[in-house]
Amino acid sequence: MSKIPVIIDVDTGIDDAMALVLALQSDKLEIRGITTVAGNQTIEKTTRNTIDVVEYFGRGEIPVAMGASQPLVRPQIIAAYAHGESGLGTAVLPKAEKQPEELDAVSFIKKVLEESEEKITLVPTGPLTNIAILLKAYPHIKDNIKEIVLMGGGAFQGNSNATAEFNIFADPEAASVVFNSGVKLVMCGLDVTMKALVTPDEVAQIKAIGNKAGDFIAEALEFYMAMYKKNANFIGCAVHDAVTITYLIAPELIKTRQGIAKVDIDGKDSYAATICDFRPWRDKEKDNALVGVDIDREAFVKLLMDACKNY
Repeated sequence: MSKIPVIIDVDTGIDDAMALVLALQSDKLEIRGITTVAGNQTIEKTTRNTIDVVEYFGRGEIPVAMGASQPLVRPQIIAAYAHGESGLGTAVLPKAEKQPEELDAVSFIKKVLEESEEKITLVPTGPLTNIAILLKAYPHIKDNIKEIVLMGGGAFQGNSNATAEFNIFADPEAASVVFNSGVKLVMCGLDVTMKALVTPDEVAQIKAIGNKAGDFIAEALEFYMAMYKKNANFIGCAVHDAVTITYLIAPELIKTRQGIAKVDIDGKDSYAATICDFRPWRDKEKDNALVGVDIDREAFVKLLMDACKNY
């Protein structure tokens, strides 16, 4: 079976790193490049984390391009409270010698898409700034995109406020551009990612693997679990961004619903909310998204553990 060509766009914090660990070892993906955006931390830190992860896990040949440092319109917010000052909690990786590409992220994605003989899937796990700039600056390029499998939003819940998820809240105007682009979307939002949980016992099992992946992932997730406990009195943690990679390599683990998804950039209390219309009598010709709503949690955790064992 041929591999799925992808470009992964990350704001590498803890769960982005988990997504990368899953993607880098998969024999089902052909990673054409990785691009970075500010979100969980500043662009300098998310780029450094991405390069360090890629080189640490033996995939230094994959190009990494630095992207947007600010949202399109709104003031910047970062999630240091969730991912720590480095973006990787207390986990520390060796500093890689690898440097970012000379091309910026948008130019890099455009080049890879235009040079490809087949359509490529974009996998954004952070704010959608890079993808929005790409689609606005080069509207023809959407014909080269197979689909956009993103982590963001929530049909029925938020986390940055009552209705908005962080990645969308960090740059709602960019998200609106992407959701209205006409490109097929797969939205792995909070409705499914909050079910992609790992427990303290499972993190201990990951640590017991005793290799470079297990050690790194366990330490990062221990920090993440402490954050969940402090802020939400929650036992364990959700590995949000890894759901996007799971959808690509093991789609049978994820249940989706077809519908219309859009981003509210006009409301006050609902600003940055992802509005999902699943009504049976909606205009189904306007359907633009598959929306994740459930996941086989135990199989998802096994997928993560097996990925760690492969290093």
